[in-house]
This record gives sequence, structure tokens and C-alpha cells, in this order.
Amino acid sequence: MKNQNRRIYLVYLLVGIAMLTSVVGFVLIDRHYQQVAVDQARMNAETVTSLVDNARRAYSKVLSELKSQTRLVTAHDHAINDGVIPNPATFSIELAKSVSSVKQRVWMYSYHPFPWRKDTAVPKNDHETEALAQLTASPKEPYIRILNEGPEKKFFYAKAIVMNDASCVDCHNNHPDSVKVSWKIGDTRAVLATVSSLKYEQKFSLWFIFGFISFLSLFCVALYLKKNQEWLLSEIAGRTDPLTKIPNRISINEQINQQFNHHKETHKALGVMMIDIDNFKDINDNYGHDIGDKCIIAVANALSAELRTNNDYVARWGGEEFLVLLHDTNIEAAKAVANRLLNTVHRKKITKHNLLVTFSIGIVVASPHQVNSCEEMIQQADQALLKAKAVGKNCYVMNENK
Repeated sequence: MKNQNRRIYLVYLLVGIAMLTSVVGFVLIDRHYQQVAVDQARMNAETVTSLVDNARRAYSKVLSELKSQTRLVTAHDHAINDGVIPNPATFSIELAKSVSSVKQRVWMYSYHPFPWRKDTAVPKNDHETEALAQLTASPKEPYIRILNEGPEKKFFYAKAIVMNDASCVDCHNNHPDSVKVSWKIGDTRAVLATVSSLKYEQKFSLWFIFGFISFLSLFCVALYLKKNQEWLLSEIAGRTDPLTKIPNRISINEQINQQFNHHKETHKALGVMMIDIDNFKDINDNYGHDIGDKCIIAVANALSAELRTNNDYVARWGGEEFLVLLHDTNIEAAKAVANRLLNTVHRKKITKHNLLVTFSIGIVVASPHQVNSCEEMIQQADQALLKAKAVGKNCYVMNENK
């Protein structure tokens, strides 16, 4: 039984480890996919913003060279004026807009936009404001945030647009509509930002794997418990008397051996009572076997009810015989139990015949060093029972070991 219990605990442990491993694995894999999605979004954002910024710089350089050689005119409203091309800022804004899509928006904004962009090119929320403040103070490192907006996460990326040449500084400081006229090289003129959806499609497969492992673990537990239940039922049936539902001879023998070995270590006394219903053959002959069975059941119930503790043990030894095992006892305590059992059964009336049942008891109390084996104790108790029968029945006889 102990080995079986160990196997049950081992199964629980293994299933617990399997489910814990699947949960941890799910979390780690899910985090991995999230990180992959973030890395892909960052790579894409860096690529797009770098292309726009590099195009802006190249356009500004070429434009500066052309202006020195020609009377080239640039303006923000070039679309409505003939012979006018976009200035670098307008070129960058329009280029960012052209590369935007439903999945990814690219735009520019600043603390000091020109008047015609005062409503569209300014920070609109906390993270845009924070990005502009951070990039103004430290333009070298990009600003990155994962945004929880609506049902899905978004990846926000922003980099500084820095005043990187004298012509750019001169243009902004001398422009009649410039809001700020104290620009210098190295200042953050604006922010080039992009935001995109942060999606990864692996969740369904992860949930499927996790669900499958959990289902498989629970199925194994259920299957094992069912098999174990069948084993336990057969084990209980093999150790239980079918008539009285108390332990049978096989079970009590195991208990006696265990207790005998235990008491060898503690040097405490163990008590064995052999009990036999008086005149049981006459009961069967006069009232029938059904009444005889009810007598046996009544005696079994009386014995079970009067045990001292859970450590005392009663079993049907065979036929009309019972065996009681008293744990950690002495002669006086064993006699008290015997008297209580005799008095209890005297009060029992069996069926409509008001049949009074008595029994005789043979008792032995000994510590393991006084006897050679538990079988010897049972034999001594049986000898004491025969003496109780000989002296008139309905009593107990003590076989005392010196």
C-alpha cells in the first residue's frame, strides 16, 4: 500500500512538473515571439526613418549647391506655384507621408513649427511630448515605447532631426516666418517618428501546445487514478471481510507484524485478544444461518465501537472468531477493554428473537522481547481463549507473560 501511495505521489509530481514546464515554456516562447515582433518593428522603423533622414540630408546638400549656382526658389507651398520646388523641411514631411501606410505611419513634428504647420506638426500626446523632450536633450539615442492603445499594442519610434550644417541654421534663423531665430548646429530641429502595429500570430499555436500538454497530463492522471482506483478496490476487497465489512485475517496479520516490529524498537507491550462467539453452532442450528450472520455482524460492530483509539485494530479471524490488536497497552488496560466488550455485547439483542449473544476472550499482553514472534502471541491468546471456554464461557482469561 505504501509503495502504491508513493507511485501515486510520483505521478502527481510528474504531472505537476509537466504542466509547470508547459506553462513556463508557454510564457518563455510567448515572450520570445513578442521580442521578435519588437525587434522586427524596430528594424523596420530604423530603416524607414534612416531612409527619410538620409534623403532629407542629400536633398538639402544638393539644394544648397544649386542655390549657389542658380536662382532656384524653394517654398512650402511649391505645389501651387510654378517654378518652385519644396524646401528641405517640406520635402522631408512629404516624403514621410508618402512612405506611410495603413500599418505604419511616418511623420515629423517640432516645438517650433512654421505657422502653416502649427496645428499638424506639434506633439499630440504624452509619448510624443516625452520623445521630443528626450531627443532635444539627448539627440543621439532614439526614443522607443510600446504603446497599449485599443485592442492591440503599437510600437512607437522617434529619432532627432538635427541642425547639421550652417546653411540649414542660416535658413531657419533668417526665415521671416521662423518661430525661433537662435538655432545653432547640433540643435534638435524636429522629431521624425513612426508608429506601427505590434502583432505576432503565434499565440494560437502556443495555446494549442499548452492546451494539448495540459489535456494530455490530465488524461494521464485520470487514467492512472482510474486504474489505481480499480487496484484499491480490489486491494480493499482482498483485505476486508465481505460479511462484516471489517478487516479480514490477511489484513490483521500484516498489522500484527508491523506493530510487533514497531514495539521491538519502543520496548512497549502489545496486546492480542482472541474472541469467539459462545454456542454459535446452536444459534445456526436453532435460528438459521441468516440469524447467525446477523450475530456475527452485531459482534463485529460492538467490537469496532469499543476500541480505544485508531491504533487498536479489530478483524474477523474466521467463522465466529475475531482478533483484537491493542497497541501500547498493559495488563490492566487490556482487562478494562475486555470487560467493556463483554458488557457491550450483553446489551445487544439480535433481531426479533431478542437473541442475547455472548463470547469468550483469550488475552495475551507482552513486549516483543518476552515472546519470539507475533505468531507465538496469537497462539498464546488462542490457548487463553480455550481456557475461557472451559471455565464457563462469557468471560476472559489472561495469559500473562513473566
